[in-house]
Amino acid sequence: MKKKLLTLLALLTVLFSACEKVIDLDLEDSEARIVIEANLNDLGVDQLIRVTKTVAFGTDRKSDPVSSASVVVRSSANEEITFVYERDGYYRAQNFQVRPGLKYNLQIESGGEYYQSSVTMPTYVAIDSVGVSKEKIFTEERYYPTFKFYDPTQVNNYYLYEIAINNSPMRFAATYNDKFNDGKYVTHEIADRTIDLELNDEVKVIRYCVDASVYKFWNDFQAANPGGAAPGNPSSNISNGALGYFSVAAAAVYFFKTEEYMKKVE
Repeated sequence: MKKKLLTLLALLTVLFSACEKVIDLDLEDSEARIVIEANLNDLGVDQLIRVTKTVAFGTDRKSDPVSSASVVVRSSANEEITFVYERDGYYRAQNFQVRPGLKYNLQIESGGEYYQSSVTMPTYVAIDSVGVSKEKIFTEERYYPTFKFYDPTQVNNYYLYEIAINNSPMRFAATYNDKFNDGKYVTHEIADRTIDLELNDEVKVIRYCVDASVYKFWNDFQAANPGGAAPGNPSSNISNGALGYFSVAAAAVYFFKTEEYMKKVE
């Protein structure tokens, strides 16, 4: 259990550098692990995959970039895309348009070890409306972005949200599935302990429809966020003990200012 906790904390540091270091742990003897961050999507044709290794806390860096890996993605449409190394662990493929319904296979070779994953890209589920909801927590009122839409009937759907407020960096916000609302009119309230919209805020939300295995990774991450209990490593969908995830998602970006919406819920 202790080893799992140490590994989880190292992973959270790599994925989200803004997370606070809650306790000071000696990880000098912990084994370095490969971390793969692959969020391919249809927002563009310029795709990035990052390959790094975890490092012990107390060092002057957050991760070690892996610069000599072989990174290839193949699709069920007989495409084979080789990602080319740029810098800081990032590998890039240009003019690579991913398409819903296709299965994508990732293969990475590094230091004689192979890491593989397969996901199918979902179809995007369109929203009906964007708004702001108001919740009262004890004596405090808080405001959150809200998305409403019809969930497709008899289809397993998984949703992931990222958010930026007033030009802050994009960050993970929430995950949802349709286990209890398949085929219904659904409201997703993008709420966590760090989100509290104010009048005249500018909000950017990226909404992804993701594979079940990607949802599980981020749902595990959500459950193990700093400030809560850490049950173990997020469930990576990549083989051979790699940390991280491989996602090929259908996505859309939403921009709005809070002023108009907040007045409606006053």
